[in-house]
Amino acid sequence: MKIIIIGGSIGGLGAGIALHCKGYDVEIYERSANHMQDRGAGLVIQPDMMNYLQEHHISTKEVFGVPAYERQVLSSSGTPSHTFRNDTSFTSWSYIWQQLKDYFPKDRYFFGHQLETIDEKDKQVTVTFANGMKKTADLVVGADGYGSVTRAHFLPGLTPAYAGYVAYRGLIPENKMTDDEVAFFENKFSIYPYKHSHLLCYMVPGTKGELNKGQRLYNWVWYLNKSTQQLDEILTDKDGQKRRYAVPTAFLSSKSVDDLHQLANRELPQVLKDRVHQTDNPFVQVIVDLAVPKMYSGHIALLGDAAFVVRPHTASGTAKAYRDAIALANCLYYHKDDIDKALPHWNDLRIREASHLVQYGKQLALRSGLGIDINRTGV
Repeated sequence: MKIIIIGGSIGGLGAGIALHCKGYDVEIYERSANHMQDRGAGLVIQPDMMNYLQEHHISTKEVFGVPAYERQVLSSSGTPSHTFRNDTSFTSWSYIWQQLKDYFPKDRYFFGHQLETIDEKDKQVTVTFANGMKKTADLVVGADGYGSVTRAHFLPGLTPAYAGYVAYRGLIPENKMTDDEVAFFENKFSIYPYKHSHLLCYMVPGTKGELNKGQRLYNWVWYLNKSTQQLDEILTDKDGQKRRYAVPTAFLSSKSVDDLHQLANRELPQVLKDRVHQTDNPFVQVIVDLAVPKMYSGHIALLGDAAFVVRPHTASGTAKAYRDAIALANCLYYHKDDIDKALPHWNDLRIREASHLVQYGKQLALRSGLGIDINRTGV
């Protein structure tokens, strides 16, 4: 069976590996022109994904990420008001992506292919790319994220909806922090909750996956409510270009960075305020919601963020995409490559978990006062 995957991010690679391991003829087509190591920031790796990576010798437990043995809740003075035991490993998007990319056959992963059109005929799917290339397969899997072209083929007009708040993010090389600052955050998951917001932080692997002391990165995420007018301003980058769902590192406008620093001065304790100011190139992610009524049509399937976008508070976005991929491979194998039987089965399995995660993420946000009154003009 010939399978084409649109999108070479973590979800696309997860699907490619799962399907390749079942013996399917798989190719991945990614729109970006080159490697994507600099995309994304810190994330939690869930135990079942960790087990899968170990079982397939993609990675070992020792190099998954940076462990956090304690969770500390910070007060307005910046000192811990509560501490709890914690057992989480924090990694980075770039680190996981690179490990998956290294494992997937190099000659079956293609950069620089922007999907333009999809045509279904006689149980065959033909995709056409902006560079003029056409490819035909028995099954096309859309793993092309928020702005999925694959999704638009059979669910036109269904796009992510703004949730009313954004996540500012930053990464700081550990060696730029003092020994006391490192000791305060090392092996801890730290969170500062306050009215209608919270900031959380933890250590992640270095830019090339370094795990040794002094080579890691300090990762912070700060959630802030923003009106639609404020969002438009934030998404206009330093070159005047309007972005859709994120402004990547080094592209925030000088005004957006200044506004962020001023807000940090007003609202954060010193230990966190210093981290925001210390960040050379903060970036921003728009928090959105998306839920499809159906994850397939004909011989086209959607997985990961192309189908359901869950709030980051669930720490499940990456794991959900991986589970979508594993379930798809298993259903195709179970139904002996009968796509017309496998896809409905797979859809029923995955849509329940995704719908639950979407609602759970919304509940977590509301508990923190995030996403309320999105049309207001002030923060």
